[in-house]
This record gives sequence, C-alpha cells and structure tokens, in this order.
Amino acid sequence: MSRKNSDTPLLLMVETSTEVCSVALSLGATLLDSRVTKEKRSHASVIAPFIEDILKSNSVAVKDLSAVVVSEGPGSYTGLRVGVSIAKGLCFAAGVPLISVSSLDLLFNIAKSLAIMESEGVSFVVPMIDARRMEVYCSEYTKDGDRIAGPGAIVVDQNSFLHMLSRGKTLFCGDGAIKTKDILKSENALFLHIDSLAEGMIESALDKYKKQEFEDVAYFEPFYLKDFIAGKPGKKLF
Repeated sequence: MSRKNSDTPLLLMVETSTEVCSVALSLGATLLDSRVTKEKRSHASVIAPFIEDILKSNSVAVKDLSAVVVSEGPGSYTGLRVGVSIAKGLCFAAGVPLISVSSLDLLFNIAKSLAIMESEGVSFVVPMIDARRMEVYCSEYTKDGDRIAGPGAIVVDQNSFLHMLSRGKTLFCGDGAIKTKDILKSENALFLHIDSLAEGMIESALDKYKKQEFEDVAYFEPFYLKDFIAGKPGKKLF
C-alpha cells in the first residue's frame, strides 16, 4: 500500500492520552484496522507491538505512510510521553510528517456520530478526560463542532457549565464525565462514558493533512496543561 495519492492519505494514528491505549490505520476517511487495550499502565509495553502488528497485517511499511498522527493531550503525563515519543521516532526514521490532534477534539469527533446527539437534541458537547479527584481536562463545543472554550483544566462544582446548561442539552462525555454526574444537577445535562480511541483523530488529521499543518518533529512536545494549579477547588477556567 502506497502513500503516493495525497487525496487519500494513509495515516497511522496513536492514542495514549488516557488509560485506554489504541492504534488505528486509515486510508482517507476509511478506517482500515485498529488495536485497543484497556489494561491499565500498559502503554509502554503494548504500543510498539500494536504498531508493528497493524502495519504487518495490512502490508504497510512505515515509509508508505502519508503521516503519523498522535494525540497531543491533554491527558495522562506518562501516556502522552509514550505516544509522542514513539510517533516522533517513526517520523524520524522514515521521514514522514507528524500530525497532532487534541485528545479532546478526538472525543468530540467520536461523540458527534452517536445517536444520542439527535435523539436527545444535544446543543453542546463537553469532552472530559479524568485528571484526579473532581478535576478534569475539558473543552466546550457546539453540536456543529465549533470550539467555544478550552482546552482547560478545572475542578467541577455545581456552578460549572451553567452558561451552556441554561441554554440547551449538554453532553458530557469521556472518561471524566461520569464522575461529574452527581455534581452537575440539571435536566439538560447528559453523561456518557466514551473511550478515547485513535480512530477519533481521522477527521481532524485529514483536515490538517490537507492544509499541510505538520509538527516540527524535533521540537514537538505533548500539551500537558501544566499551568493548572491543583488544590484550588473554586477556580474555574470557563
């Protein structure tokens, strides 16, 4: 399989921002194959075998790829470092471009295709990645995909997201969403656990590929949101 036809790029995607670790291969918008594990703290041990297996199973060499796509964060510090390190290594070795996609964008991409969006008349989507205690990494989107706030790190309390909840149905999704269910008391609040999967990056990656928005492989680093100061439960970014 070749990367010669730029209209249908061949993309290898690596997602390690949460406890779920996944790799996917796509040709244009078509998902060809994927590998997933939910085993905790397994990223460092499974990511390289996943990549080797998915490429071999689809008769693809790294040099055949149009680009390697990696989730940039926010998310797990260790997970992001593992994913970005192996993605950069592949790009260096084969001379292929590196594309980064927000781990919150990929969650939105997965959520927007779900039946709940239409059946419940969802107006806003808030992907959430679990941090610790009641802390989450999140962004805010309209149902059409316009990002209206974030990404940021917040401690969720009963006053969080009122500006959206007062205006329409809001879907809180991702591995950080369910723990907020007992705090965000509103008839407009919907909660759904969604796994962060590599195929959620396809749409965003294709857009960046078309625009030739590639990362500098030598200097690219994950987006950790390190400026977040834990221990101030009253602080909000939205």
